[in-house]
Amino acid sequence: MPNGHIHSQTIVSSNGHKFLVLNHTDLLEGRSCDELVKRAKVIEPLSEKTKEVIAYDLTLNVEPSMNRQHIAAVIARCGQPVNAEYIVEFTNPGGYVDRHFACEDRGLLSTYVWLSIGAAAMTPAIATAVRALHRRQAHNDVSAIFFTGAAFFITRVWLFALHLLVYSRNGMGLGMLLFLAQFLDFLCNTMATIVLLALVHGVYVTRPAVPPGSEERRVLLQVTGGFAATYLISTLACGFRVDGLLSPFGVVRGLASWPYLLARTCTGVFCFNKSMKHATETEAVTKKNYLLRFGAIALAWLVLMPLTMCFSGTDSWHSDALVVDLSNFALFSILLYDFWPSRFGALFGCVRPTERTHQYSEFGLDS
Repeated sequence: MPNGHIHSQTIVSSNGHKFLVLNHTDLLEGRSCDELVKRAKVIEPLSEKTKEVIAYDLTLNVEPSMNRQHIAAVIARCGQPVNAEYIVEFTNPGGYVDRHFACEDRGLLSTYVWLSIGAAAMTPAIATAVRALHRRQAHNDVSAIFFTGAAFFITRVWLFALHLLVYSRNGMGLGMLLFLAQFLDFLCNTMATIVLLALVHGVYVTRPAVPPGSEERRVLLQVTGGFAATYLISTLACGFRVDGLLSPFGVVRGLASWPYLLARTCTGVFCFNKSMKHATETEAVTKKNYLLRFGAIALAWLVLMPLTMCFSGTDSWHSDALVVDLSNFALFSILLYDFWPSRFGALFGCVRPTERTHQYSEFGLDS
């Protein structure tokens, strides 16, 4: 079985430095420098008795017996401050699919290649629906937001897959590409949430709009604003971190994302409660079923991400990211089914009188 490698390039200008390879748990336990040196699996001296600056280039093998062990590389100088510059590169055995990825990220590239193929397969269906609705002049605010969000989602999947391809070559990827993917995730998630909020409030389904100036509209704007603001803060915090998760989502495991995860959970519960309330006030059975279904979909989709972040660990992030993105695919696919031109009129049966030349224009009929 092939070995992994630790490649270290170090420049030191004073003696007493050592390059150590040890268990990561020893660092977490806060052991002293001398104890770390005693417990190290590998010790490489990095200095000689000379006043000249010395450069070291070390390549260490990591044997298969170290599989699934969490190791760390440390430059130590016990009793004195460290005075060294270094580049340390860890590589896995195998090809470019695995070479530069951390243990919890192995398989992420192949996963997003398949998701990119799925996104490519979804693109013609979305384009067909958009053209048909545009030709019939049937678009409304909700459908426009949905199709824009779906386009952002597909683009985000492709950009993150491209980032992973570059990452597999150099171990760093393209930071700007990753941030752009995370920002598009913010946009598409916010737009999808706005669509769900509109649907559970019966906008264009049972009524043309939420009454302007009403308490219901004020609460709706507060929920939407809270969701968007907290996710934007989380996305920006994620974009400025260099040690975060290798993820297309604008979330981090830290305080910056907790307000967003809480807001997302509350939004899911709010959507479900609103769908129940409006369903009880609606007499038409078909409309009632629409409201209840959208409420259940909103609750499941919005709560999944917080549950994943709360109950999963770093080691399972690859599978967790796949579950979250599959839920995104499922949401956009379900909404695309309901927004399909042949079903669009059945769903959106209540429109503003000023938006249509006559009541059958959405079916492409002339007045």
